[in-house]
Amino acid sequence: MKSLSLVCFFLWSLFLWYAPAPVMAIDALSVSVAEEKNNGLSAEILQAIAKKLDTRLVFLYAPFARRLYMMKSGTIDLMTGLLKRPEREEYIYFIQPPYRLGSDTVFFVPGGKSALIQTYDDLYPLSIGTTLESKYFLRFDGDNTLNKEPVSNVSFNFKKLLLGRLDTVIYAEGPGIEKIHKMGMADKIEMAQFRFSHEKKPISAFQKNPL
Repeated sequence: MKSLSLVCFFLWSLFLWYAPAPVMAIDALSVSVAEEKNNGLSAEILQAIAKKLDTRLVFLYAPFARRLYMMKSGTIDLMTGLLKRPEREEYIYFIQPPYRLGSDTVFFVPGGKSALIQTYDDLYPLSIGTTLESKYFLRFDGDNTLNKEPVSNVSFNFKKLLLGRLDTVIYAEGPGIEKIHKMGMADKIEMAQFRFSHEKKPISAFQKNPL
């Protein structure tokens, strides 16, 4: 892995748009996204970082939980779309400023069932599709009385939703809408009335050098 001081120096210059001449080059940055996001916003952000640093990217495609493990083990150097949480700060440096200032967490339900979830309490009798290692909002994340059914890829959850094997799928609003459109499900799935709105600030993050 690259030296921590060099990575921090380059990130500082990148996000403040200040470009002093680098003292040495970084040959490559190892990064990871979900394979279906290879042409999405995350990949565009990573490409912009690589261009600014005058380096190349080595992509390793993996589901979200696997990407977190890769960050922790030092297999990859950088990932995007990651919420800042204390347990993640133990092995990840979160870079400011964030590239998006907010994102609602919503519950996707079959078409015609938006009234199924009107308050948080309506979640308790339902089977809820989640994604392994994902964080949504503090009350939900810490509520062990909910019936959460985690999978490695949110696509599986949307398929299970339409098959009647789940009552709802929790996901970020923007990426969720994009996902159901790409899967050809936009006319069969809608968002429930209840949502959680807060300033999530997903941030690009560099892996801390392993000790």
